[in-house]
Amino acid sequence: MQKGLHFLTFITCVSIVAAMAQSGETPTFSRDVAPILFKNCVSCHRPGEMAPMSLLTYAQARPFARSIREKVELGTMPPWHAEAPAGTFLNERQLTSTEKGILVRWASNGAPEGDPKDMPPVPSFPTGWTIGTPDAIFTMAKPYEVPASGEIAYQFVQIPTNFTEDKWAQAIEIRPGVRSVVHHVLVFASEPGGTPRQQS
Repeated sequence: MQKGLHFLTFITCVSIVAAMAQSGETPTFSRDVAPILFKNCVSCHRPGEMAPMSLLTYAQARPFARSIREKVELGTMPPWHAEAPAGTFLNERQLTSTEKGILVRWASNGAPEGDPKDMPPVPSFPTGWTIGTPDAIFTMAKPYEVPASGEIAYQFVQIPTNFTEDKWAQAIEIRPGVRSVVHHVLVFASEPGGTPRQQS
């Protein structure tokens, strides 16, 4: 971060390692698809999170098989917008060509469940901070009132840090009050006296 960092600007609009099926064999959810979803998707696609449906079980995922295939083929899921070669970032959520092929073949061949005994353990998720106890916490001055229906334009919220010296950021975590209504957050840093981003 830059010296004298004054504001963090939040734009709130605000979420697949698998054993490859044998050649020519249709992938199954339990053996092939679930490991991919657990690794790349269910951090958002589970109850209480921002994604619109849960993908933790076959019964939950099966109705969305066609949508999963379409989003994977288009490259819109999992969301990853960095313009950098694969492997640049440690936490990138890009699927490998093998993982994409498994999901597409599964959905294109009737989305079979397979043997439930092949299901990997459902991942557990930490409660509270996922990055450990943070050194600094910044909070919105007042909550944003989300309407019951309709679309919301990007909301630009400025939150002062009150930093007076340079700081290194090792990890940043955004914790919405109601995760199910926050799809994603973009964070920008501005220096004192800098021009604030204008809401369009």
